[in-house]
Amino acid sequence: MHKISSTIVLFFVISTFALAQKEALAQKFGHIDSDYILSKMPEYSEKKKEIEELNKEYDKVVRSLQNEAEKMRAELRAKEILFTPEMIKERQKEIDLKEQEALDKSTAFFGYDGLIYKKQNELLRPIRQKLFEATEVVCRKNKLDYMLDKAADVSIIYSNPVHDYTEFVLEELELLKKKN
Repeated sequence: MHKISSTIVLFFVISTFALAQKEALAQKFGHIDSDYILSKMPEYSEKKKEIEELNKEYDKVVRSLQNEAEKMRAELRAKEILFTPEMIKERQKEIDLKEQEALDKSTAFFGYDGLIYKKQNELLRPIRQKLFEATEVVCRKNKLDYMLDKAADVSIIYSNPVHDYTEFVLEELELLKKKN
């Protein structure tokens, strides 16, 4: 009898240990759609409009410089016969400088680490931080180990809607009425 009860206790201890190991290895995943969440945030729409307006303004400046260079080139072609070779070279140099100015402006505005990039970062960082913090709260509340973003470059071929925590993040951001 003593042998049977110690065997049962040993079996119970082993099964409890195995179950604990299985739970330790099981990790909980969830996913959200950050694009959808951001689209529900009024401040995000406002900032995007501001960036689009700035983009249009910068584009206008660059196009103006490009048009000036093209106008100068057309004028040179039209009057080329009247100019000496030195005058043609000088005019061509002016055109090249205007084109370079347009290219420099374009790079300063739209290039890597350009003004648009910096402005986007400045305006959208607080909103993305707010989204990140709300997502972190949802993960902690739901005891999730990992949260994936369907809107990111990660390829999620299929995701079970049961693991979609987008609505929870929207609730945390107070962009959705909590269900009673």
